[in-house]
Amino acid sequence: MSQKYETGTHVRYGGTGICLIDRIEEVPFPGIPPTRLCYVLKPIRNACMEVSVPLDNESLCAKMQPLRSREEIDGMLETAEQDEEMSWTDDRKQRGAEFKKILAGGDARVLLRMIRCILRQQAVLLAAGKRLSAMDDNARRDAARMVDEEFAFSLGMTPHEANRYIKKKLHRP
Repeated sequence: MSQKYETGTHVRYGGTGICLIDRIEEVPFPGIPPTRLCYVLKPIRNACMEVSVPLDNESLCAKMQPLRSREEIDGMLETAEQDEEMSWTDDRKQRGAEFKKILAGGDARVLLRMIRCILRQQAVLLAAGKRLSAMDDNARRDAARMVDEEFAFSLGMTPHEANRYIKKKLHRP
């Protein structure tokens, strides 16, 4: 059980987004032992909420990632077009499950791939006089919000400014 992060540090935590490590303390858990040493995270999107991450749970601790620097963000955006494309899944239920898993993971690189995939499909549908389903459009919006919030926090700007920054870097209107 090793402590990787310090109190007062901001991290990305899966689909929860940016969180402040508020404290590290023993938290009651059912079972033996009755308490576990945990990171107590406060999501910046909802400061009233707390997420307890047991230090001895490697899979949950692995969801905690350091924030990206401006250089890392710029590099990610510069190579986004060369990243492997995500293929469209025709089965609605399977696609919904894939999108849900990606959103829960919260990895900006994968979220950007998902957004590009949905936008490509949207263009195909528009050319045929059709529209995206609400499920697909909501997944795209949720993914964009997560990326905008993460990049905004790391770059010291608002989510709206981050969205414009991303579009400029990706050469999109």
